[in-house]
Amino acid sequence: MKKLFNIALSTCVSLALVGCATASNNTSPSSTVAETSSSVAESTSLAESSIADEKKSSETVYPVSITTYDADGKEITQVFEKAPERIITNNLSSTEMLIDLGLQDKIVGMLNPDNEVTGDYADAIAAIPHIGDKKSVSKEVVLSNNPDMIIGRNMMFSDKSLGTIAAWNENSIPVYTQKASVSNMKQSIENVIEDIRNIGIIFNVQEKANAYADELEKKINAVSSSDKNSGELKNALIMCAYNDSTFGAYKSALQESILNTLGYTNVATGTSDLTLENLVTMAPEVIIYVTSDRNKDLDTNAVELMKNNTVLSDVPAIANDKIMTISYDEFMDYGTSSVKALEDINTFLNK
Repeated sequence: MKKLFNIALSTCVSLALVGCATASNNTSPSSTVAETSSSVAESTSLAESSIADEKKSSETVYPVSITTYDADGKEITQVFEKAPERIITNNLSSTEMLIDLGLQDKIVGMLNPDNEVTGDYADAIAAIPHIGDKKSVSKEVVLSNNPDMIIGRNMMFSDKSLGTIAAWNENSIPVYTQKASVSNMKQSIENVIEDIRNIGIIFNVQEKANAYADELEKKINAVSSSDKNSGELKNALIMCAYNDSTFGAYKSALQESILNTLGYTNVATGTSDLTLENLVTMAPEVIIYVTSDRNKDLDTNAVELMKNNTVLSDVPAIANDKIMTISYDEFMDYGTSSVKALEDINTFLNK
């Protein structure tokens, strides 16, 4: 009897389990479709929300605060209540960056370039009003153009030059100085990229500015990704105004960082009235000769004179024909031309 009871119990349990399984598999098809549709709709909604948030994040919300630098290299904050419409630029590189970002029509004036502008920017620069020389332009002339922003090299914003940033702020005019132009800080060509992104924020053209910055960053990385900047730096000299007796040199933080990226350092011991003895002592392995309008007469024969001067025959750069010429505006300014200079110098070094 006990055996029969156990069999009956086992049968009941088995039937119950089958019943449970059957019940769990009898979910209504319409219910499943509804749940799936709800899940898809929710995912679509989240994706659309994410895209909207991403688009929104690329839009500048005014007023916007931007960190920049005064003439002494001290960090200061500038507030932009709206996207500027009337801009004054104090150097070529800031003008070129605005042109690259499609903001040329907002430039109401620029200080005279140091050299005749040629190449891709020539027509655009010629169309912009030139309001005076950087050494003599008056604050009154700048104000007469009713700017709502001034941008350019930080050293220009002093009492001895264009006027302090504080003074312009008193006239409700914010200023942005290029981080890449600050000489008393450790520089990096990456600061040019940061300047572009900041300009994108100020003018609410972030999408275009970030795309351009990303493009330039790829070019920088293509050069600096090698091991050139590892180990001891080699000697280079940034030279100008050679006349077979004396010469000049440039010493600048951004240009030093470009050389460092390529595994070199600038060995210039001064900037003017250097002698042939100085050149022999420096023993540069590479000479980067910078041409400019002010030294045009000297620049024409400078390289040939160096090569033919027996006093310099043992200078490594001259003995190994490692003298490169490059224009002042490409190498010595503080904007996107610096990236091209990096590429061009790298190409020359790898010949």
